[in-house]
Amino acid sequence: MRPDGCKFSDEFAPSVSCLIRHENAVFLCRRKTMRTTHVKKSPRPALKGALGTAITAALGVKPEYLLLVGRWHGVTKDQERSLKRALKHVPGKLVFVITADGQGGTKRHPLYSNERKLIAEGFAKKLGRPYEIHAAADIPDSLAWTAHICDVVKSESEGATLLTPANTVLVSSNADVNKHFVKAGYKAIVPSTAGKLPIDLLQAVATRGDWRKLATAETAAVFESHKVEERIATLFSDVLLNDDGELSHGRDFAVYSEGMDASMAVKIQDICPWIVGGYIVDKGCGTGTLLIHLSNLHPRAQIVGMDLSRDLLHRSEGQHYPNHNVAVVMGNIIHKRFAEGTVSTIIFSSVMHEVYSYNGYDRDQIRLSLKNAWLELMVGGRIIIRDGVKPKNGDRLVWLRCKDAELEERFRKFAREFKGKSAKPGFAYDERVFDGVKHFRMTLHEANEFLSKKDYLANWAMEVNEEFGVWTTDEWHEELVALGYNVVHCDSYLNPWIEENRYNGHCWLLEDADGKLGAAVPFPDTTGVIVAEKVDENVGKVDENVGKKA
Repeated sequence: MRPDGCKFSDEFAPSVSCLIRHENAVFLCRRKTMRTTHVKKSPRPALKGALGTAITAALGVKPEYLLLVGRWHGVTKDQERSLKRALKHVPGKLVFVITADGQGGTKRHPLYSNERKLIAEGFAKKLGRPYEIHAAADIPDSLAWTAHICDVVKSESEGATLLTPANTVLVSSNADVNKHFVKAGYKAIVPSTAGKLPIDLLQAVATRGDWRKLATAETAAVFESHKVEERIATLFSDVLLNDDGELSHGRDFAVYSEGMDASMAVKIQDICPWIVGGYIVDKGCGTGTLLIHLSNLHPRAQIVGMDLSRDLLHRSEGQHYPNHNVAVVMGNIIHKRFAEGTVSTIIFSSVMHEVYSYNGYDRDQIRLSLKNAWLELMVGGRIIIRDGVKPKNGDRLVWLRCKDAELEERFRKFAREFKGKSAKPGFAYDERVFDGVKHFRMTLHEANEFLSKKDYLANWAMEVNEEFGVWTTDEWHEELVALGYNVVHCDSYLNPWIEENRYNGHCWLLEDADGKLGAAVPFPDTTGVIVAEKVDENVGKVDENVGKKA
């Protein structure tokens, strides 16, 4: 059933044509034929010679142009037959518009614009009638989309082709395309969607099926000459694999993702000003919320989200991305996944501490992630790291005071269980009473780890294993320079919302004055923002053994 209420396609017998007019659209369908042992098949109506007249009469316009708008990722044999029937008896020059110009190499747009133009051209030449082919980038404003398509055609034809409702008929089976053009006053021919469509063709390629049985010869030639089969198989093989790739098990992902998304406004403010547009990769994309904003801010960019968590990938895959320029893949962010020298920006948001914590608290795994990211970046490309940060002078001793007995007991539990996957979990501390109030002495780094996790009660068993502060900002700077990066920005700050709502009035830090209470100590910074770029293809060829375990 079409959105406008017209039934057709595979419910109609494959040998009989009919017309259904609905509002400004004419549907080319198959007339349903009775098939029983008692009734002979109905003869084909004599519409063939009068089909063009019937369509023109139904439309109420004799078109100068026939507009075919779509992604054009392929033409199937069934689709070719359907379009030929729709176009054969209707006059007008063919005007092809390839949508999502500038996008390619992703799950949604596996073929690049030039390849899709070749597919449209192969089909147009086969029809043997005048044609022109244009390409239009997607825009976020759907209300302006129809005018945008017409403006692109006008611009690329240097004013020679002016599409209007009076001289143009749309030819499309896409309900959304039809809706926008019909609303703008255009008439539409809607070919039958019976049989195999381009989505079936791409699915066959992705699953290593016999896709050549579905594709036209012209489409198959483009696929083979541009190695499209290998590209699509690779793209789809990385999406939502069957094996669960969680770094940790037992996490409540609903709670986890809500917490991560609640801080998104601050993340956007920290990350987005540093992005180099073009080919943007969010390594550790989680639920895909950041990807939505990236799609809005960079409508012409190719954006890929990658995560190891199958649960979060399912959530990310289900998001609506405004400009349809986002692909989601499963992968380990430690490993090299993208072609060398191709990526403009790689984002590591709240994931580096997990790389460290769930790989035996091994900093070499972070170095390996950074090394592989350097290889993937183009010259001038950047990595953006936003994560917890270790306080400077983190080994100095401080006293911690908690607001009540419940929080004191939570601290003791944390001190026993911190870094539970390490060879020696927990850390030692002193507990004393000053003026009737209990205080705990430990390093500033240990105090910071407790402060940053004390409120994660729903996922306590997971969070207590993680060490947020892997390096200080100075140590991050040194590590990146050693790997060949040019550090553009390296700073940290105390999140004001966390300070006001989770720290103030809940905990107090004081200096250790030879075993006694000293002056108040400011709360450590919660967040580090580090930006580094690749400035030279020949710099950064570090030791090949970096990150490899013995």
